Amino acid sequence: MRLGTAAYVGLMAAGAGALLLAAVFALGVGAAELPAGRVLDALLGGADAVARPIVVELRLPRVLGAALVGGGLAVTGAVLQAVLRNPLADPYVLGISSGASVGAALAALWAGAAVGLLLRSGLAFAAALISVGVVYRVAQVQGRLPPVRLILAGVALSAFATALTGFLLFMVPEATAVRGVVFWLMGGLAGVRWDGLAWTAAWVLPFVAVMIGTARWQNLLLLGDEAALALGLDVARARRALVLLAALTAGALVAFAGAIGFVGLVVPHALRPFTGPEHRRLLPATLVFGALLLVVMDTGARTLMAPEELPVGILTGLLGGPFFLVLLRGQRWG
Repeated sequence: MRLGTAAYVGLMAAGAGALLLAAVFALGVGAAELPAGRVLDALLGGADAVARPIVVELRLPRVLGAALVGGGLAVTGAVLQAVLRNPLADPYVLGISSGASVGAALAALWAGAAVGLLLRSGLAFAAALISVGVVYRVAQVQGRLPPVRLILAGVALSAFATALTGFLLFMVPEATAVRGVVFWLMGGLAGVRWDGLAWTAAWVLPFVAVMIGTARWQNLLLLGDEAALALGLDVARARRALVLLAALTAGALVAFAGAIGFVGLVVPHALRPFTGPEHRRLLPATLVFGALLLVVMDTGARTLMAPEELPVGILTGLLGGPFFLVLLRGQRWG
């Protein structure tokens, strides 16, 4: 049921409106319940001494962080599915999350229970990029990046990195440090603050914009390498550039929020029946609806078992897995 232009604009408007409503709702719920009027007053600079710090300093960066991570992962997933011509590709297929977990475990082994967010995120990001670099070098053949070799190299490196993470955590003497890494690996946005959000957004948003701007490359890659070459695309250069953009984006998002699964896999598949395979339509939609999905999931993660908080990665996995199975059943792919 591919939508016409007017219906597509309506879909995007509905998604943006739902995202705004979900954000306002998320700003109001929590240990201190705030009605929408007080939330809006705090956002507009009101003098409410109770609501303003809660909304502006604690909840707003978390909601914006959820939107950034959700939108970024969804766009990255859609791009990699085109680049690798594999409907099961997601932002972590290149060993990004498993590589980042090695960095987080190294931080815990190095600093113990005193490990800070900056050290853990920095080492996780560096390890994620190293992992992608290894996958890239192993998969490259005579200047080309065959999709199958990229996927196989990513799977092999992920298995190695997962085992290495387990070994490093086994060597960490403090149980508190191990628990912190395990909680981070499950994915969460509890520690999001303005400074970390600003740095991550400044890094991620330009890459997301470039990925959306190169939608034509992705459309051509979906046709196959020979067809793309015949239509004038430098396939090797385009694939290298898009893999690099996806890796830099996903690596930063994993370092920022941990490994939040299924967003980059489910959102593009859920939207393709409405947008079609055209990436100039699909990518903006995945950005909006990926952001919406993770804002809703994060709100649920911090309220369903209050005062305890679920890692949002658990919630996305619990809901995303069955939902994806339903999608597979309904679409009848060969």
